[in-house]
Amino acid sequence: MKNLINTIEKFLTYSDDKLKELSEKNQQLKEKTKKGEDKTK
Repeated sequence: MKNLINTIEKFLTYSDDKLKELSEKNQQLKEKTKKGEDKTK
């Protein structure tokens, strides 16, 4: 049972890290897209 809890904790930590990483990439893409739109005006 303890092993299962440890596995779940590792998974959740990994999920949080991955979510943060994807959120940062998404923000960078939004900024790039916005800059691209500014150039076309």
